[in-house]
Amino acid sequence: MANTAKALLAEATEHIGYKEGPNNDNMFGRWYPMNNEPWCAMFVSYCAWKTGNDDIIPKFAYCPNGVAWFKARDQWNRTPSVGAIVFYGTEGQDHVEMVESFTDSEIVTIGGNTNNDGSSNGDGVYRRRISRSNPRIYGYGHPTYKNDEDLDMPKRVSLARKTEVVLKRNTVTQIPFDDEYSDGGDQHPDKGGPAFITGNSDYIATAAATIAGIAPGITIQTRFLEINSKGDVVKEGPIEEALATTGNTYVTQTRAGGVCDPGNHVVWTIEVINGDTDGKVTYAEVQANYWPRQA
Repeated sequence: MANTAKALLAEATEHIGYKEGPNNDNMFGRWYPMNNEPWCAMFVSYCAWKTGNDDIIPKFAYCPNGVAWFKARDQWNRTPSVGAIVFYGTEGQDHVEMVESFTDSEIVTIGGNTNNDGSSNGDGVYRRRISRSNPRIYGYGHPTYKNDEDLDMPKRVSLARKTEVVLKRNTVTQIPFDDEYSDGGDQHPDKGGPAFITGNSDYIATAAATIAGIAPGITIQTRFLEINSKGDVVKEGPIEEALATTGNTYVTQTRAGGVCDPGNHVVWTIEVINGDTDGKVTYAEVQANYWPRQA
């Protein structure tokens, strides 16, 4: 799927968790080829090439070259967009990432050669949340993706749960959401229920929760499920496991390349495996990009 933000971000998501070897050895540097060097720009270039976006995103290893490319085409400003290329540093020379989503206050990015702290020479591919007022942000290059918004640019879902939800041990609990921030009216038809993707759509989702009352070492499983109008499970996503920690436990899960069939809904579930007591979710949220399919 050439010239789409959806394709670029789906490819980038597939590499989250990738780690480099000694002396910056990595698959993106070998592809470029310019291995054993800082590779954040090479990661962007690789994702563009792999998805057919290399005609609208330059192949570059030196961040200022990317800045110059977008500025020369009048595709540069200080405002994020989905699929934009964000540059960091005084003149954009320090680091580069891809914008997966954004709100009024922050951007969510996927970048290579970084870490959770946003290093400009880290160890792998990470998803990060950054304040839009962060002084490190120099600006954004905007590739000329296709103009058909319904097909190529994602719509946004942002939901949260701020009141407690009981987690019965050895019971799969669908997490309900009662705070809507973006596009909840279309994709959250149960208003306070667990559905966050509805109908015939492709989607990428990230969910997170804070869990209290679980003894350290107890297993917690999370999973995205697709259910039909009767509430029956018709499709199961991969299970992700975490171990409870001392105090509150924070869990997160991402589902990339998901597909919701017509008439169905997507929910996020949490299950406490064994343990002596029930737990509780004290806060939960889900952020999703979705692309409605044509009927």
